[in-house]
Amino acid sequence: MTTLLPQPSTRLKRAKVFQKACLIFNPVAGQGDANQVLETIKSLLSPHLQLEVRLTTKEVGADVLAKEAVAQGAELIIAAGGDGTVSAAATAVVNTGIPLAVIPRGTANAFVNGLGLPNTVEKACIAILQGATRTVGTVDCNGKLMLLLAGIGFEADTVKSADRQLKNQFGIMAYIFAGLEQLQNLHNFQATLVTNRETISVPAAAITVASIAPPTSILAQGSGEMRPDDGLFDLTILSPASALDVLNAAVELFENGLVRSTSEDNHIGYLRSSKVTITTDPPQQIAVDGEMFGTTPVTFEVLPQSLKVVTDYNQAIAQQQKLVGLPGVKIDKNAPVKEVVLDYFLPVNPLDVLSEEFFQVVQAAINLWHKLTTAVKHFAVAVWEWGKQLFYELIWAIDKLIASLSNPQSQSGDENQKLTKAGRMPTLQELLERSIVHKTDGRIRLKIPRLSFDSNYAEKLRSKLQTLVGIQEININPLAASIAINFDRDRPASEIEQQILSTVAQVT
Repeated sequence: MTTLLPQPSTRLKRAKVFQKACLIFNPVAGQGDANQVLETIKSLLSPHLQLEVRLTTKEVGADVLAKEAVAQGAELIIAAGGDGTVSAAATAVVNTGIPLAVIPRGTANAFVNGLGLPNTVEKACIAILQGATRTVGTVDCNGKLMLLLAGIGFEADTVKSADRQLKNQFGIMAYIFAGLEQLQNLHNFQATLVTNRETISVPAAAITVASIAPPTSILAQGSGEMRPDDGLFDLTILSPASALDVLNAAVELFENGLVRSTSEDNHIGYLRSSKVTITTDPPQQIAVDGEMFGTTPVTFEVLPQSLKVVTDYNQAIAQQQKLVGLPGVKIDKNAPVKEVVLDYFLPVNPLDVLSEEFFQVVQAAINLWHKLTTAVKHFAVAVWEWGKQLFYELIWAIDKLIASLSNPQSQSGDENQKLTKAGRMPTLQELLERSIVHKTDGRIRLKIPRLSFDSNYAEKLRSKLQTLVGIQEININPLAASIAINFDRDRPASEIEQQILSTVAQVT
């Protein structure tokens, strides 16, 4: 029958044709039959390019094999394994212009998921034959190449606990189980971070430096969105007071990664930089790309646009141009690359299609829920602040009215007449007036209505007054709308009072 009927085939457009490639294959990575996976890769790639296969061993890693292949003129390095295999192979091609292709076979496949690369063996092989690439940045970590992320503290302890046996048994859930175990031994450390612009000291339980990270890399999602081609890495700081704070922060960080939103949790901090040096007290272990790597101190520095990666053809073209659908458009290829024909149907797994669609629906629902809750939260804060300001203004106005009625001499004749006869509330100009209500040697008390409802103004005024020579103590009472200032009695009272009044007048 196969000789009588036409055989199924797939025609693929191509961006670039690779002639000579080296496949670095890790036979112990992931689960399933490694030999069967290797035969599938060979059957798809070997008819269309010169493919050399090299297997990693305990003695010889992917880095050594990839460097040998580059030295022998390979045009493309293909890493088939987990994130450790990918990171090792990348050391041979970084800053060389030689592309790296990834066939995912690991537990987490964070590099593939973080960049949105083809996530099955068949799709990855198709992408290799089509030859589309993108260029991303990498990071130097104390002389070691970092593709993904480094964890210091809690995350490093979690990686160390998730050994190979646990990963073989539970897959990616091994990291969750290990993390829950580490919560029982949670400890904070003092960290100092020195960037090109500032020095930051902060107590922390975990610090994550990430160039590429999928949403499942929860502790890397402080900024909410990775941009691996912008010359910066993302640094997330987790500073909890308890294990419950860690769990709450983890939930928010996971949501941030899904909806690409920055964190508002007070136990989470983040920044973006091209270089940082981190020291800790006491020294903490470091995990780089899922592997243990020494202890702090450590310096991270971006290597911008240093790694070319084979990516999905349609995704790459969609990012570069959108011409189809333009009225009257006509496209002629000046230097077309010949299509490749596979005697092979692209596999369709209904479960994969359904799970992908389900994930997109869930992600859209979470995104909508996040926007709704954020809007409600901001509206509630605005209403609370408005109500608080209105309350203080009302209280002060009543206080002002009572004071004016009980002490009419304190008001000018015209103003007192207006208040008592008109029976109205004070105007905004009257609310913002300033007056001395009491003064003695070394002390003066001012009535400033704005203090009762504007905390930012109060702090700004305090900071400004503290810069004056001779000021000893400043006490602000928002309910009384007053500020009491103690100053050096040895200084001329009239001089320092004049400086205080001048300073109060300047602060707005």
